[in-house]
Amino acid sequence: MKKSILFAFLFTQIFTSAQFSERNLSSEKWRFKNTKENNWLTASVPGTVHLDLMNNKIIPDPYKDENEKKVQWIENENWDYQTSFNITSKDLENQNIDLVFEGLDTFSEVYLNGILIQTTDNMFRKWTIPVKQYLKTGENILQVKFKSSLNAGKEFAKKVPFTMPESPRSFVRKAQYQFGWDWGPRLVTAGIWKDVKLNFWNIARLDHVKIEQKILTKQKADLNIHAEIFATEEGKYSFSINGKSQNISLKSGLNLVSIPYQIQNPKFWQPNGWGKPNLYNLKITLKKIKKISMKNLKGSD
Repeated sequence: MKKSILFAFLFTQIFTSAQFSERNLSSEKWRFKNTKENNWLTASVPGTVHLDLMNNKIIPDPYKDENEKKVQWIENENWDYQTSFNITSKDLENQNIDLVFEGLDTFSEVYLNGILIQTTDNMFRKWTIPVKQYLKTGENILQVKFKSSLNAGKEFAKKVPFTMPESPRSFVRKAQYQFGWDWGPRLVTAGIWKDVKLNFWNIARLDHVKIEQKILTKQKADLNIHAEIFATEEGKYSFSINGKSQNISLKSGLNLVSIPYQIQNPKFWQPNGWGKPNLYNLKITLKKIKKISMKNLKGSD
């Protein structure tokens, strides 16, 4: 007899178009260069400096022959990335505009129109930066200046009065395999390795969603939808899950909410060879409830 192993689902987070919109900056024309040089070269985002150097025929493929040895100089250098994008006056009408880096590898300084807006030191996290005050109508210049992770690690190591194992890479929040492994070459790279976005939003922002499975039977699946919501305005909001709405009250600032949700007669996920790996898609929408004032009008005979 086949037994179900797991109840599984997918979910998406969606705002109404009036409150939230997103623009991908990865598709803009990016350039990069060694900080010691003046010549800009074409770059790809997401990507890495090694791939960009290969695409510009500056270095050979490090995975071929003994080419790994020919590219070790890259890890000691600092690298600049830059692009430009246009902002309209309508864009600036949004209450909030966030610049979001899904992944930066690793030590960098982010400049917008010549102003330092963020420093980074962790390859594995997302960086969200409020930037409305730095944007202007027309062309805007975005720069990311990467510092050698190897040299940064050496500086951290100097501050410790003893020798750490695997120093200096053990001081760096970065993919450790880049420093060399038994199955791969040493390629200590840098770059914008995940997407870059501009998020335009008003009133409230849905930051994180976690789905907790409470009870699962053939008759029902009881879930709790946990959400982190940042609101700029307190008041009543409509939190909708697949069209089923529930009113919630939000305060100004960070809010943690939990909404129960039930699926009747759920289809179980099955492993390969046992059945269909069924998944559920949850569409989540957050709306501000606007107050409507009504006046009683008396007609005359």
